[in-house]
Amino acid sequence: MKALGTLLTSIFLALLCSFGLVIWLGESPTVLFEALYNTFFTSFGLGYTLFYSTPLIFTGLSVALCFHAGLFNIGAEGQLLWGSIAVVALGHWLPEIPWYLAVPLGIFVSAVAGALVGFVAGYFKAFRGSHEVVTTLLLNFISQYWVSYLILYRFKNPFNQASETELISNHYWIPAISFFPTTPVNSALFIAIVSSVLVYYYLFHTVSGFELRTMGTNKKAAQFAGISIRYRTLSVFVISGALAGLVGVNEVMGSEHKVIEGFSPGYGFTGIAVALLARNNPLGIVFSALLFGSLQNTARELEFLSENISKEVSLVIQAVLIAFVAYRFKGKSND
Repeated sequence: MKALGTLLTSIFLALLCSFGLVIWLGESPTVLFEALYNTFFTSFGLGYTLFYSTPLIFTGLSVALCFHAGLFNIGAEGQLLWGSIAVVALGHWLPEIPWYLAVPLGIFVSAVAGALVGFVAGYFKAFRGSHEVVTTLLLNFISQYWVSYLILYRFKNPFNQASETELISNHYWIPAISFFPTTPVNSALFIAIVSSVLVYYYLFHTVSGFELRTMGTNKKAAQFAGISIRYRTLSVFVISGALAGLVGVNEVMGSEHKVIEGFSPGYGFTGIAVALLARNNPLGIVFSALLFGSLQNTARELEFLSENISKEVSLVIQAVLIAFVAYRFKGKSND
């Protein structure tokens, strides 16, 4: 309860700072009120908030799992790109399989594609001693350019000049959430929530999770206890990559039904902040992702409603909110 009170106080104080910034820019503070109202109290706004939150749950879990092992997965951005393009490739090669096979197969393939990228990072860390921050960052660049090539050439939509792939068969589509019509929020949200519960159970109620957390707390003690550091390092990167790859389910199977170049506004990197704000608690990541998703949606609303607040300024407001909340929450935890 104390943590919740601290978080709510932080959000309130951050909003006061945001009101001051809005007034300084020559805009009426009622614009911010309207943006917040649209974000939380309209079906359209809440639907978009949940949609923006869904990929952040996946990437937040991906980052948090590695944090528990004392590792840094900065490669969720590349892993989610491969997870997305893998679904398009599957739909291209197997367009006519029935939906009851296509949907689970699409989810599986998106996870496997992300897991393979995670495997590469885990291999270099476990068997070559390469620092995971360097390898995962470099894999982000490699993934970005390879996926861009596949979008523009291998799976390009021949009927559209935009940088996007062809549409996948509707056999691969997952249902939208009917409570939020005209918004892209879909059943991937439930997959993300279930994933957070499974990751929590894995970390705190299984032997493997205990070994992973032991490795993150004290690597020498873990080795002394007979835990294979190499195996745990490899396995945690594979699982983390799979979680990030599931972003493709939300984007391709649930929303656009194709991959648009540049569709991710940095979900993989924002997932780091999501995980840190939730203190790497898999269940807390759901609520942390909702906060970040609502901030992203509020920034979109501000750009639409205001003449003086551009997209860049709205992102500054978003950053002020994030920084203030994170600072206050961290400060309280150190008391």
